[in-house]
Amino acid sequence: MTPVRYPRHRAAPARRSSGGAMSPLVFVLLITVPAVVAVAALRPR
Repeated sequence: MTPVRYPRHRAAPARRSSGGAMSPLVFVLLITVPAVVAVAALRPR
């Protein structure tokens, strides 16, 4: 029997990004920041 193998996302540290994959935080910031800027720019003064 082979030893128990955990899923890769559990075994690998969260800080290491494989293949230049975006972390969820960076992805959320890329979506949120332009939206906030657009809302601030279109806001009636």
